[in-house]
Amino acid sequence: MFQQTITVAAAADAPELVTGAFQAAFDAARDAGGARVVVPAGTYRVGSLRMYGNTELYLQAGAHIQGSSDIADYTDWDIPTTLAYVTDPEIVRIQSIPPHYTKALLTAADAQNIAIVGEPGSSFDGVDCTDPAGEEGFRGAMGIRICRCRNVTLSGYTFERSANWSHQMDSCENLLAQDVTVLGGHDGFNIHHCTNVSIKNCTLKTGDDCVAGFDAQNVTVEECLLNTACNAIRLGCINLLVKDCRFVGPGEYPHILDGKYHMHAAIKYYSPVGDVYRGDACGWRFEDCTFENPGRMFNYDFGSERGYMTERPLVDVHLVRCKVTGASMTSFFAGDAEVPGLLELKQCTIEYVPDASNAGKPFVQLGEDTELACDGVDYTCASGEPMEGARVVEASEVVAEVLKKTN
Repeated sequence: MFQQTITVAAAADAPELVTGAFQAAFDAARDAGGARVVVPAGTYRVGSLRMYGNTELYLQAGAHIQGSSDIADYTDWDIPTTLAYVTDPEIVRIQSIPPHYTKALLTAADAQNIAIVGEPGSSFDGVDCTDPAGEEGFRGAMGIRICRCRNVTLSGYTFERSANWSHQMDSCENLLAQDVTVLGGHDGFNIHHCTNVSIKNCTLKTGDDCVAGFDAQNVTVEECLLNTACNAIRLGCINLLVKDCRFVGPGEYPHILDGKYHMHAAIKYYSPVGDVYRGDACGWRFEDCTFENPGRMFNYDFGSERGYMTERPLVDVHLVRCKVTGASMTSFFAGDAEVPGLLELKQCTIEYVPDASNAGKPFVQLGEDTELACDGVDYTCASGEPMEGARVVEASEVVAEVLKKTN
């Protein structure tokens, strides 16, 4: 596929930024109609880079691309995002989202045949670069931003200390992420408005969500480790298959905003106001997965503004041959009045160990008319809490909603 090879002509381990040498290599690849851009071993400090179509960025063993610690060295290349919610006035106000939200260390946009491949021991480093004018008053640049692209392959490298999402992908088609490791920082993979996404054999140890996004379609997550101080899966998706994955809490890295390590939820729904959707989320299937100390197993509470679950409901979720141990918080599975939702548990083992704040609450709180279908479920709870009960909205949740609207 790549007939020409271009080696980045930058001095390794130089104290100054070598952004120009990297960009010159990407520009040469573009002018040649496509090429493999090779990064030799060494550490290279850069600001924002842009790669183009029919290009592979190839990191040799020991090659480390390190982002600048100065947010002024980053740009969004004036490329508009397809994330409509980041211009919604209410969400912008609540989350302090800046106009330059999609600044990134590496950007590819409006292109096809993009590959970022690393040999073992290669990496990207976002250096936890902060931006006082960024989201929530501290988030810096995205890691790898891929916008409106087709046929994308990500493989082999590690991304550590992302200053915002490690991989921000929107409105892309045919994405493969394989053997990628994410350590610390914020989200691992964000796949908003993306179609045909495959995430395989990846290690995601994140300070925020492992896999997140909404209005995605045809997503597969296989043989991955998901370890987080937030949510493991936070999606709105048509057709989702999660297979042979291990979900592990608490997180190895803290949630940057609150400094805590516990997993919030293994599976959380995502459907925020201010964006567009192709349909109701449906066809979710988890097969042969293990969930260790997941906090809440499920967090689907349609209509929750606080949880960003207001736009399209979730039709059905199926867990087959899954094992849950150490779930410490009550779960929610409450759908729309017209689409109450189906939760199917088949040949599953569930251990519920409620913490002090969840004592007396069932393993899962079900919305009105929600269907829970169980077949061969082995449920245990030493303190005697039942497996299911009705969704009960507590006063603290109502207060939180009111405060959010008035502050």
